[in-house]
Amino acid sequence: MDIIKRLNDLRFERNLSVYRLSELSGLNQSTLANTFSRGTVPSIANLEAMCNAMGITLAQFFNNGEESQTLTTDEIKLISEYRKLTPTAKKAINDLLKEIK
Repeated sequence: MDIIKRLNDLRFERNLSVYRLSELSGLNQSTLANTFSRGTVPSIANLEAMCNAMGITLAQFFNNGEESQTLTTDEIKLISEYRKLTPTAKKAINDLLKEIK
C-alpha cells in the first residue's frame, strides 16, 4: 500500500489543506509537509493523529479499498472527550450506555 497516496486521497476527499490537517491533527505543519511533499512515511502515532483528524481509524485506513465508515464530527468529539476521562469516569459512561441500550 502506498501510504502517502492513501493519505493524499483521503485529504483531498475531505478538501483539507496541509495547514488545516495540521490544525485538526495537532501535528506540526512542517512534519506534514515532509510527509506530503517529500514522501516521508509518518510514524504510527502521526498516522493515527492524521486519521483521527480525518474521521477514520487506523483499521479503516488500511482496509485496502473496502468501504469505510467515516465518523461524524459529533462522534469524533465524543471519542476525543472520552479519551480524556479517568478510568472511573469511563467505566461510569460504559455502565450508563449498557443501561440505555
